Amino acid sequence: MKRIINAIIVLVLFVIIVFGLFFYQQNKKPYIGKITYGYQNWPGVLPYLVAYDLGFFKEQGLEVKMVKEDSYVQEIDNLISGKTDFIGDIALIDVVKKASQGNKIKVVLATDYSNGADGIVVKKEIKTFGDLKSKKVAVEKDTLSEYLLYDALKKNDLNFNDIEEIDLSSQKGAEAFIKGEVDAVVTYEPELSKAVNSGNGYSLYTSLNSPGLIIDVLAFRDEFMQKNQSKVVAVVKAYVKAMDYIKNNPDKSYIIGAKYFEITSEEFKNQLAGIKLLNKEDNINALSYSASINSLHGAIIQANKFLIEKQSIKNEVDSIDIIEPKFIRDLN
Repeated sequence: MKRIINAIIVLVLFVIIVFGLFFYQQNKKPYIGKITYGYQNWPGVLPYLVAYDLGFFKEQGLEVKMVKEDSYVQEIDNLISGKTDFIGDIALIDVVKKASQGNKIKVVLATDYSNGADGIVVKKEIKTFGDLKSKKVAVEKDTLSEYLLYDALKKNDLNFNDIEEIDLSSQKGAEAFIKGEVDAVVTYEPELSKAVNSGNGYSLYTSLNSPGLIIDVLAFRDEFMQKNQSKVVAVVKAYVKAMDYIKNNPDKSYIIGAKYFEITSEEFKNQLAGIKLLNKEDNINALSYSASINSLHGAIIQANKFLIEKQSIKNEVDSIDIIEPKFIRDLN
C-alpha cells in the first residue's frame, strides 16, 4: 500500500510539472530583441512611459532603451539618423516636412492631439486678434507652433504680414514673453502654463480652437519597420495595453508620468489636461482614408497646403507613402 501511495504521489507531481511547463511555454512571450525609444517632456508620451514602467514592452518580448532627448529637434534628428528606433510624439506636419526632404518615415498610429496644450499667450492689453497687428510674436518658424499661428490668423482674417514674427523656440519664446521682450508667444506645455502663470498675460487662442490640427504620431524609419515588423507589432500592442491601463488607473498613470518628468503628479495631470490621448478605436478611425481633418490623410493634405504656402516644401507629399495602417488594423 505504501508503494502504491508513493507511486501516486510521484505521478501527481509529474503531472503537475508537465502541465506547469506546458502552461509556462504557452504563456511565455518570446524575446524579440532590443529597441531604442526617444522622447522628451511632452505629456502625450504617457502611454509609452506607462508601457515601459509597468513592463508592457517586456511582456511583448522587447528590451527597450529609453533616451530622453535634449530637444524636439534633436529627437527627430536622432530618429532619422538611426540613433533611436522610434518616437511617439513627432508632429504629423514635421513628418510631412521630413518626408518631403527624402526621409522615409512611416506612421503606424496616432498618439495624441493637442486639445488646448498649445496656444498663443498675449499681454493683457491685447484683447482681440486685431490688437496683434504690428506686434512682436515669438514663434519658432516652420514648426507646428507656426502652423497653429497660421490657422489662428487665417480664422481671424489676418496673415503673417500683419505681425512681426520673432523666430524663437517654444522655451526661449516663453522666456522672452515673461521678460516682456515680446507681445505674444506661441508655445506648448509646460511652457504654455509657465507663460500664463507668470501673470503677464493670458491665452488668446489654443489648439482647442483648431481641433485636430496638431497631432502627434508614432513613427519609425521605413527601413527599420520593414526589417523589424515583429518589434513594431510589439510596440503597438504595448501602447494599446498602456492606454487601457491609463483609462482605468488615471491617478497611478499620472504618478508614472510625473516620475519621468521630475514634477508632481498634480502638475503632470494639469499638463495632460490639454491633450487627447488616442486609443485603438480612435486610431482605426484616424488611419482610415478621408480628406477630413479627423483622418491623418486629411491632416496631411492640410499640412501640405501650409508648408507649400510657407515655401517649406516644393511638392505635396502623398499620405499613402507615409501612413501604414496595418499594425493597428491587424491588432488582436
